[in-house]
Amino acid sequence: MKLLNKDEFIANEMKYYFLRNHMKEGEKLPSERHLSEFFGVQRATIRAACEILEEEGILKIKERTGRYLGHSRITINLQEIKSFSDEMSEIGIGMESKLLAFQFLEVDKELSRKMKLPIGTPVNKITRVRKAVWGETVVPVAIEYSYIPEEMAPKLMKYDLEESSLFGILSKEYGRIPKRDDQIIEIVYANEFESKTLKVDKLTALVKKSGITYDKDDNVLQYLHAIMNKEWLQYEQSNEIIQKKVKEVLYHGL
Repeated sequence: MKLLNKDEFIANEMKYYFLRNHMKEGEKLPSERHLSEFFGVQRATIRAACEILEEEGILKIKERTGRYLGHSRITINLQEIKSFSDEMSEIGIGMESKLLAFQFLEVDKELSRKMKLPIGTPVNKITRVRKAVWGETVVPVAIEYSYIPEEMAPKLMKYDLEESSLFGILSKEYGRIPKRDDQIIEIVYANEFESKTLKVDKLTALVKKSGITYDKDDNVLQYLHAIMNKEWLQYEQSNEIIQKKVKEVLYHGL
């Protein structure tokens, strides 16, 4: 278990403070003096805690006016398997999915290399836009391309892929329970389709997450290629060296 230093501890306490006081996105924070008196710590500790929350995207700074509450980021642990909807739910944000395409195809040479499956293997390709929902605000945060071997989930098209979790369908309807996955995180730049779909400027830096999910018998359940708005994400990895590198890419390496 990782022990928190004082700055990290106060940063976590401030998150609960925001919830208890029903603070909303865009609301201005109290002064450092007020917060230091409330938490019984020095202003330097409050400032350091705020910097942690700024890195997480929870706080935003507006020049000359102060700090404001931003939206929470989706925390993705690189060693855990969770559905996108579960990750959203954990930060108190709803989720919508829009199905853009459902295609039946066979693995070609390039996909064979990515999925580690023989050329010609039948797969279902599912393209969805994932949206964050809170109140009346709806924001597209990711484009997902999921490739599911037909053998693992026959007649997958009959299920509602907008209202249901894909992992939930695989587990409940097919008994295919995800057990582990391999993921690669990269920075890419928005092309015309991505900028239009995610409502960002062209060439905006985005996160590309790709990898394979396996069941307990090491069968390939899914190959995922997702393009995600980095302003909505933070990644965790128990290996501190890897976690540091991920943060450098997401927050400083652009």
